Amino acid sequence: MIERIIIIESIPEDEKKTGKELYDDIITKYIQFFNSEIKAEYYKVTSKSEFLEIIENITQNISNEIETILHIEAHGGNEEIQFSNYELLKWIELEKKLSIINAKSKNKLHLNLATCHGMHVAEKTSLIDTAPYKSFISALNELSPYEIIEDNSILYEEIIKSKDIFQGFVNFLKRQQKTQLRIKDIKTVLDYILSIQILRFIVLDPNFDLKMFFDNYLNIVIDKSHLNNLKTSDEKIKYILEIFYQRYFVN
Repeated sequence: MIERIIIIESIPEDEKKTGKELYDDIITKYIQFFNSEIKAEYYKVTSKSEFLEIIENITQNISNEIETILHIEAHGGNEEIQFSNYELLKWIELEKKLSIINAKSKNKLHLNLATCHGMHVAEKTSLIDTAPYKSFISALNELSPYEIIEDNSILYEEIIKSKDIFQGFVNFLKRQQKTQLRIKDIKTVLDYILSIQILRFIVLDPNFDLKMFFDNYLNIVIDKSHLNNLKTSDEKIKYILEIFYQRYFVN
């Protein structure tokens, strides 16, 4: 159940402040309208250091009882976020910060990237540390201020109404079918991608040393004798994913 929405915005002074508009005109008003107990916060930053200071404050005060949406309004590219003073923060650097927050919150952090090309964050996600978030919402291509306001207005109405990010997104899609926004549940994505990778190795060479590759790739320790005793590909896939998820997701 969503209990906290945090907006951090870094947009140049001469551009529309979509994050502030969403906070003032949509989020706080729907919280009041639906008599919701969700807490909302808004922060305006101009630099990388100011942004990281807010992230550190969230890290220090996060609770494992609170399910949070972190909404970032900034310009984005394939590799980084750009702040209003034109400083850059690499996606991979942001991921390391978010992994700490998500671990402390017991995998209850959701990321909403209101940036152009935000979906590229998925391509940069490392599997060595713990998960940086439970899910993320973003777009693959450029977003106009109009799109950000229109889509997120409906999205946050549905999230606040249902108190669930996935149910809210489903309801949002019924109303906004042509949206660029996509939601990715990180476990669902990894189930699909890693299952295919493991199966591909097994099919190409049944004697391939899965331990050699996946121990390093997923930062795990596979019991090779146990793995070899498993009969089917599905059993082997399930075993590897189970020990990976035990390490990757903090419960």
